Amino acid sequence: MSCFAWFVPLLFVLHTLAGAAPVTDWTQVAREDIRFAEETIRTRHAGYIAGRLSVTEPLETGLRSALTDAGKVRSEQDYLRLMTRFIGGFGDPHTDIDLQLPPRAWTGIVLDRRDGNYRVAWSEPSWPTPLPPNGAQALTCDDVWIGTYLHTKVHPYNSESEEYPGSWNVAAQRLMFEIGLGWIPKQCVFALPDGSRKSYILTPRLVPDQLSPEYVKAVRMRVRPHARPVGLAQVAPDMQWVGMPDFDGAASGTAYEALYPKLGALPRSGWVIFDLRGNGGGNSTWGSRALGALYGNDFMVRIGKATGYVKYMTANQPTADLLRYFMTSPVHAASHASFDKNLGKVEAAMRAGQKMALVSDDETGAGTGTPALVRPHGPRLAAVIDRACFSSCQNFLMQLRKVDDTLVLGEASTGFSPFGEINRFDLPSGRGTLYIPSALYLTSQGTREPFIPDISYDGNMADDAELEKWVVRTLRGRQSITPRQAP
Repeated sequence: MSCFAWFVPLLFVLHTLAGAAPVTDWTQVAREDIRFAEETIRTRHAGYIAGRLSVTEPLETGLRSALTDAGKVRSEQDYLRLMTRFIGGFGDPHTDIDLQLPPRAWTGIVLDRRDGNYRVAWSEPSWPTPLPPNGAQALTCDDVWIGTYLHTKVHPYNSESEEYPGSWNVAAQRLMFEIGLGWIPKQCVFALPDGSRKSYILTPRLVPDQLSPEYVKAVRMRVRPHARPVGLAQVAPDMQWVGMPDFDGAASGTAYEALYPKLGALPRSGWVIFDLRGNGGGNSTWGSRALGALYGNDFMVRIGKATGYVKYMTANQPTADLLRYFMTSPVHAASHASFDKNLGKVEAAMRAGQKMALVSDDETGAGTGTPALVRPHGPRLAAVIDRACFSSCQNFLMQLRKVDDTLVLGEASTGFSPFGEINRFDLPSGRGTLYIPSALYLTSQGTREPFIPDISYDGNMADDAELEKWVVRTLRGRQSITPRQAP
């Protein structure tokens, strides 16, 4: 599986009127962009064309309310909230919208959800007004329970389905950052570490006027789990830790090319631990090739077939153009032959008047897969996942679990999305871009079904040192397990 976006320059319309401030008819802008989004999803989204319930139902139900609400749009914030909520209603990060909403203000704290509680994971020490300390538990905001506040004010604008615990963490970490959608609370009550309760007035500071965007980004990264940089590190005499923070060839391709020979030279005993925290996808070939380096290309191919996925792509010109772009990109050089093959099948389907093209070899075993395979040689595998493992990360995880004695540790991922190959479509207003998937994968994993680790970690997934100690201890006690036989 791959999750690519075709990076085409955004179109921006500069409204000028002889020195006078332009007057924008936000109702008209909203209606035109909603209608464009509707038509694009109906004709370009692989899930809608294939009749997938997770896409067809949110479009029909969301469209009714969006068109009604468009008549009430009077300001830019109204417009931003409408478009974000409409696309967020699909509950799938593969169907997304970029309205260029970086943080505009910050309250000085970051929340993190764990064990059902919302706690302060970061409290800025230099803030001009009092802030709750690290570890304080958020109880209410603007006189309602924090969970209700998130559900009402933040979650309608999330692209992750609300049935997953991890999606509430995403909402909590966004809450204290204003991005133009008007969701920062005025005051929150916290339970302090000493057992007392205290109300804090929240005083946002502006970005970039009072805080640098770089500093705000750095703070947010501190509280989010993310794997170590691509590379190999020995964490115990018989354990090697492999950082896989992304499958982005532009960012990490050179590091991956340097990694594979090192994997191939490892002893045939011990453990290889793939750190997939924060890996939101890209081209899963970067992960598959790691298995080829460890066990040989023949076994890598067998693992790929054992997952039992079948791939379709929308048969239209934008999909063909997207594949041509991938074929000419040096970032995706290892996959050029695959894209060329897919393009031939998409164009054949277009000539035949078909809406979808089967681009995998056949439909045999769709959604079933085969029993796990026995390693021919080499070290055992473990994977560390978190709530942010998504898209191609999940595809790689399916491959790892097709090796019979693999152990998966960490926390549940976000729900599985059977889509990929993301195309971009500029809104008529020039105010943003839609991200629409052109590929559909049929696998044994249900749509929005999360991947559950074999062994759960209850600690802070962002605490690299403590997590590593726990993984080493856990693997020490799991030298022998029953091979996995599930499909």
